[in-house]
Amino acid sequence: MEKRSLSRDLPVHIIKKNDNASDLQFWQEKTPEERIDAVEFLRRQYYALSGCTTIPRITQIIQFRTHT
Repeated sequence: MEKRSLSRDLPVHIIKKNDNASDLQFWQEKTPEERIDAVEFLRRQYYALSGCTTIPRITQIIQFRTHT
């Protein structure tokens, strides 16, 4: 039986703790799909570490705004 890992082959970058510009640049270089994948990966990790056996679905809410 093949053992699956939650980890991914993501590059590791060591930056200063308070380097917000580097964080912003890192995420701006990612595609929207890569950003969503990263959030989903972290969400699954959170629920797994919390002891949940099933991961709740994300509710999609769409709000229309009028420009004034």
